Amino acid sequence: MPDSSPQIVLVEHAGEHVPVSVDFKDRQRLSISVHPDGSVTALAPTGRSLDDVLTHLNRRRFWIAKQRRYFEAYQPLPVEKRYVPGETHLYLGRQYRLRVHQSDKTFVRLIGRFFEVHIPTPKQPRPIATAMKGWYQAHAETIFRDRLRRCAQNATPLRFGLDVRLRVKPMERRWGSCSKAGMITLNTDLVKMPLHCIDYVIVHELCHLRIHDHSPAFFRMLGQCMPDWQQRKERLESMVMR
Repeated sequence: MPDSSPQIVLVEHAGEHVPVSVDFKDRQRLSISVHPDGSVTALAPTGRSLDDVLTHLNRRRFWIAKQRRYFEAYQPLPVEKRYVPGETHLYLGRQYRLRVHQSDKTFVRLIGRFFEVHIPTPKQPRPIATAMKGWYQAHAETIFRDRLRRCAQNATPLRFGLDVRLRVKPMERRWGSCSKAGMITLNTDLVKMPLHCIDYVIVHELCHLRIHDHSPAFFRMLGQCMPDWQQRKERLESMVMR
Protein backbone atom coordinates (compact mmCIF):
# COMPACT_ATOMS: atom_id res chain seq x y z
CA MET A 1 0.00 0.00 0.00
CA PRO A 2 1.40 3.47 -0.87
CA ASP A 3 2.61 5.74 1.91
CA SER A 4 -0.24 7.80 3.42
CA SER A 5 1.67 11.07 3.01
CA PRO A 6 1.68 12.84 -0.40
CA GLN A 7 4.37 11.68 -2.81
CA ILE A 8 6.07 13.74 -5.50
CA VAL A 9 6.41 12.54 -9.08
CA LEU A 10 7.76 14.43 -12.09
CA VAL A 11 5.82 14.84 -15.32
CA GLU A 12 7.93 15.87 -18.31
CA HIS A 13 6.63 18.13 -21.07
CA ALA A 14 8.65 20.13 -23.61
CA GLY A 15 11.84 19.66 -21.61
CA GLU A 16 10.28 20.87 -18.34
CA HIS A 17 9.85 18.57 -15.35
CA VAL A 18 6.68 19.51 -13.47
CA PRO A 19 6.41 18.18 -9.89
CA VAL A 20 3.04 16.68 -9.02
CA SER A 21 2.02 15.99 -5.43
CA VAL A 22 0.08 12.69 -5.34
CA ASP A 23 -2.17 11.97 -2.38
CA PHE A 24 -3.90 8.61 -1.96
CA LYS A 25 -7.46 8.74 -0.63
CA ASP A 26 -10.49 6.52 -0.26
CA ARG A 27 -12.05 7.42 -3.61
CA GLN A 28 -13.07 5.82 -6.89
CA ARG A 29 -11.29 7.91 -9.50
CA LEU A 30 -8.01 9.75 -9.98
CA SER A 31 -8.32 13.54 -10.28
CA ILE A 32 -5.75 16.15 -11.29
CA SER A 33 -5.80 19.81 -10.23
CA VAL A 34 -3.66 22.65 -11.57
CA HIS A 35 -3.64 25.56 -9.13
CA PRO A 36 -3.26 29.31 -9.83
CA ASP A 37 0.32 29.33 -8.51
CA GLY A 38 1.26 26.69 -11.10
CA SER A 39 1.44 23.79 -8.66
CA VAL A 40 -0.14 20.47 -9.60
CA THR A 41 -1.78 17.96 -7.27
CA ALA A 42 -3.45 14.62 -7.84
CA LEU A 43 -5.85 12.57 -5.72
CA ALA A 44 -5.62 8.84 -6.41
CA PRO A 45 -7.62 5.85 -5.12
CA THR A 46 -5.96 4.00 -2.24
CA GLY A 47 -4.31 0.86 -3.55
CA ARG A 48 -3.46 2.27 -6.96
CA SER A 49 0.26 2.05 -7.70
CA LEU A 50 2.37 5.16 -8.03
CA ASP A 51 3.63 3.95 -11.42
CA ASP A 52 0.05 3.67 -12.65
CA VAL A 53 -0.68 7.20 -11.43
CA LEU A 54 2.41 8.52 -13.20
CA THR A 55 1.33 6.81 -16.42
CA HIS A 56 -2.03 8.56 -16.20
CA LEU A 57 -0.37 11.90 -15.44
CA ASN A 58 1.87 11.53 -18.47
CA ARG A 59 -1.20 10.96 -20.64
CA ARG A 60 -2.57 14.28 -19.35
CA ARG A 61 0.71 16.19 -19.62
CA PHE A 62 -0.52 18.40 -22.50
CA TRP A 63 -3.61 19.39 -20.52
CA ILE A 64 -1.46 20.08 -17.44
CA ALA A 65 0.86 22.29 -19.49
CA LYS A 66 -2.09 24.13 -21.02
CA GLN A 67 -3.61 24.86 -17.61
CA ARG A 68 -0.30 26.09 -16.21
CA ARG A 69 0.14 28.43 -19.19
CA TYR A 70 -3.37 29.75 -18.59
CA PHE A 71 -2.57 30.66 -15.00
CA GLU A 72 0.82 32.12 -15.95
CA ALA A 73 -1.02 34.60 -18.17
CA TYR A 74 -3.44 35.44 -15.35
CA GLN A 75 -0.84 36.89 -13.04
CA PRO A 76 -0.44 40.41 -11.63
CA LEU A 77 2.18 42.95 -12.61
CA PRO A 78 5.67 41.49 -12.08
CA VAL A 79 7.81 44.65 -12.04
CA GLU A 80 8.92 46.14 -8.72
CA LYS A 81 8.60 49.92 -8.63
CA ARG A 82 11.26 52.16 -7.05
CA TYR A 83 8.93 55.12 -6.32
CA VAL A 84 11.33 57.78 -7.57
CA PRO A 85 10.47 60.94 -9.55
CA GLY A 86 10.03 60.34 -13.28
CA GLU A 87 9.00 56.73 -12.87
CA THR A 88 5.81 55.71 -14.69
CA HIS A 89 2.82 54.16 -12.95
CA LEU A 90 -0.35 52.72 -14.47
CA TYR A 91 -3.93 53.67 -13.71
CA LEU A 92 -6.89 52.35 -15.71
CA GLY A 93 -4.55 51.31 -18.51
CA ARG A 94 -2.71 54.63 -18.93
CA GLN A 95 0.81 55.58 -17.96
CA TYR A 96 1.41 58.49 -15.57
CA ARG A 97 4.74 59.94 -14.48
CA LEU A 98 5.53 60.39 -10.81
CA ARG A 99 6.22 63.83 -9.40
CA VAL A 100 7.14 64.25 -5.74
CA HIS A 101 6.74 67.48 -3.75
CA GLN A 102 7.66 68.33 -0.18
CA SER A 103 4.61 69.14 1.92
CA ASP A 104 3.54 69.19 5.55
CA LYS A 105 0.71 66.78 4.75
CA THR A 106 0.73 63.58 2.74
CA PHE A 107 -1.67 63.28 -0.20
CA VAL A 108 -1.72 62.08 -3.81
CA ARG A 109 -3.42 63.73 -6.77
CA LEU A 110 -3.73 62.73 -10.41
CA ILE A 111 -3.23 65.84 -12.53
CA GLY A 112 -2.98 65.58 -16.30
CA ARG A 113 -0.47 62.84 -17.07
CA PHE A 114 1.20 62.98 -13.66
CA PHE A 115 0.84 61.42 -10.25
CA GLU A 116 1.56 64.29 -7.87
CA VAL A 117 2.69 62.99 -4.47
CA HIS A 118 2.95 65.57 -1.68
CA ILE A 119 4.85 64.27 1.31
CA PRO A 120 7.09 65.53 4.16
CA THR A 121 9.96 63.21 3.12
CA PRO A 122 10.18 63.47 -0.69
CA LYS A 123 13.53 61.67 -0.95
CA GLN A 124 12.40 58.51 0.87
CA PRO A 125 10.79 55.92 -1.46
CA ARG A 126 9.01 53.96 1.28
CA PRO A 127 6.62 56.74 2.39
CA ILE A 128 5.97 57.54 -1.27
CA ALA A 129 5.10 53.90 -1.90
CA THR A 130 2.78 53.87 1.12
CA ALA A 131 0.98 56.99 -0.11
CA MET A 132 0.62 55.60 -3.64
CA LYS A 133 -0.67 52.25 -2.43
CA GLY A 134 -3.23 54.00 -0.23
CA TRP A 135 -4.40 56.04 -3.22
CA TYR A 136 -4.71 52.92 -5.38
CA GLN A 137 -6.59 51.06 -2.64
CA ALA A 138 -9.16 53.83 -2.19
CA HIS A 139 -9.76 54.23 -5.92
CA ALA A 140 -9.84 50.48 -6.51
CA GLU A 141 -12.59 49.98 -3.93
CA THR A 142 -14.75 52.70 -5.52
CA ILE A 143 -14.20 51.59 -9.11
CA PHE A 144 -14.49 47.85 -8.47
CA ARG A 145 -17.80 48.22 -6.62
CA ASP A 146 -19.22 50.23 -9.48
CA ARG A 147 -17.95 47.78 -12.12
CA LEU A 148 -19.19 44.79 -10.11
CA ARG A 149 -22.65 46.31 -9.94
CA ARG A 150 -22.66 46.95 -13.69
CA CYS A 151 -21.28 43.49 -14.55
CA ALA A 152 -23.75 41.71 -12.27
CA GLN A 153 -26.61 43.57 -13.94
CA ASN A 154 -25.35 42.88 -17.46
CA ALA A 155 -24.39 39.22 -16.96
CA THR A 156 -27.95 38.12 -17.74
CA PRO A 157 -27.27 34.34 -17.84
CA LEU A 158 -26.06 34.47 -14.24
CA ARG A 159 -29.14 36.27 -12.88
CA PHE A 160 -27.27 37.85 -10.01
CA GLY A 161 -28.79 40.36 -7.66
CA LEU A 162 -26.87 43.33 -6.32
CA ASP A 163 -25.77 41.63 -3.12
CA VAL A 164 -22.55 39.99 -4.38
CA ARG A 165 -19.92 40.55 -1.71
CA LEU A 166 -16.62 42.16 -2.69
CA ARG A 167 -13.24 42.43 -1.00
CA VAL A 168 -10.30 44.42 -2.38
CA LYS A 169 -6.77 43.68 -1.23
CA PRO A 170 -3.21 43.20 -2.55
CA MET A 171 -2.67 39.73 -3.99
CA GLU A 172 0.69 38.36 -5.06
CA ARG A 173 -0.33 35.70 -7.56
CA ARG A 174 -3.85 36.38 -8.80
CA TRP A 175 -6.01 39.11 -10.25
CA GLY A 176 -9.07 37.77 -8.53
CA SER A 177 -10.66 34.86 -6.72
CA CYS A 178 -13.99 33.80 -5.32
CA SER A 179 -15.04 31.63 -2.42
CA LYS A 180 -17.81 29.05 -2.32
CA ALA A 181 -19.43 31.30 0.28
CA GLY A 182 -19.95 33.93 -2.43
CA MET A 183 -17.13 36.38 -1.70
CA ILE A 184 -15.27 37.85 -4.69
CA THR A 185 -11.78 39.15 -3.96
CA LEU A 186 -10.04 41.47 -6.43
CA ASN A 187 -6.39 42.45 -6.48
CA THR A 188 -5.84 46.15 -5.76
CA ASP A 189 -3.39 46.29 -8.69
CA LEU A 190 -6.20 45.45 -11.08
CA VAL A 191 -7.16 49.13 -10.95
CA LYS A 192 -4.05 49.75 -13.04
CA MET A 193 -5.66 47.89 -15.95
CA PRO A 194 -8.19 49.23 -18.51
CA LEU A 195 -11.84 49.10 -17.51
CA HIS A 196 -12.69 46.40 -20.05
CA CYS A 197 -9.97 44.19 -18.52
CA ILE A 198 -11.32 44.87 -15.03
CA ASP A 199 -14.76 43.83 -16.24
CA TYR A 200 -13.31 40.63 -17.70
CA VAL A 201 -11.81 39.62 -14.35
CA ILE A 202 -15.03 40.47 -12.52
CA VAL A 203 -17.21 38.45 -14.92
CA HIS A 204 -14.70 35.60 -14.76
CA GLU A 205 -15.10 35.49 -10.99
CA LEU A 206 -18.87 35.91 -11.19
CA CYS A 207 -18.99 32.81 -13.38
CA HIS A 208 -16.92 30.98 -10.78
CA LEU A 209 -19.69 31.62 -8.27
CA ARG A 210 -21.76 29.28 -10.45
CA ILE A 211 -19.04 26.89 -11.69
CA HIS A 212 -15.92 26.56 -9.54
CA ASP A 213 -13.54 25.00 -12.10
CA HIS A 214 -12.31 25.73 -15.62
CA SER A 215 -14.39 23.05 -17.26
CA PRO A 216 -15.94 23.47 -20.74
CA ALA A 217 -19.20 24.39 -18.97
CA PHE A 218 -17.42 27.28 -17.25
CA PHE A 219 -16.10 28.71 -20.51
CA ARG A 220 -19.50 28.29 -22.18
CA MET A 221 -21.01 30.37 -19.39
CA LEU A 222 -18.22 32.95 -19.65
CA GLY A 223 -18.83 33.20 -23.39
CA GLN A 224 -22.55 33.74 -22.85
CA CYS A 225 -21.90 36.53 -20.35
CA MET A 226 -19.00 38.13 -22.23
CA PRO A 227 -18.65 37.00 -25.87
CA ASP A 228 -15.36 38.89 -26.35
CA TRP A 229 -13.70 37.62 -23.15
CA GLN A 230 -10.73 36.16 -25.05
CA GLN A 231 -9.83 39.55 -26.57
CA ARG A 232 -10.11 41.18 -23.15
CA LYS A 233 -7.93 38.47 -21.63
CA GLU A 234 -5.30 38.98 -24.34
CA ARG A 235 -5.35 42.72 -23.66
CA LEU A 236 -4.84 42.07 -19.95
CA GLU A 237 -1.90 39.81 -20.73
CA SER A 238 -0.34 42.44 -23.02
CA MET A 239 -0.68 45.08 -20.28
CA VAL A 240 1.14 42.84 -17.82
CA MET A 241 4.17 42.85 -20.11
CA ARG A 242 4.45 46.67 -20.11
